[in-house]
Amino acid sequence: MAQDNRKSGLRLVLLGLAGVLFFWITDPRYGLALHWSKGQNPIDLANRHLPGTIVGVAGSILVLLVGVYLVARRAL
Repeated sequence: MAQDNRKSGLRLVLLGLAGVLFFWITDPRYGLALHWSKGQNPIDLANRHLPGTIVGVAGSILVLLVGVYLVARRAL
């Protein structure tokens, strides 16, 4: 059972890291999305996508923390 928790935890850690990376890359302010959206106002893009970026990064960090907890806890 502990081995299953550890495998699930590692998968959640990888999924959380991938989620944070995805939302960071697609953010118009800090990521590469500004380079993909030529011709639009960068300030409007950053303001429009800020709530989605915050929710996405927060959710990904939550998944990452759950994965770290599963990996770090000891079997009873």
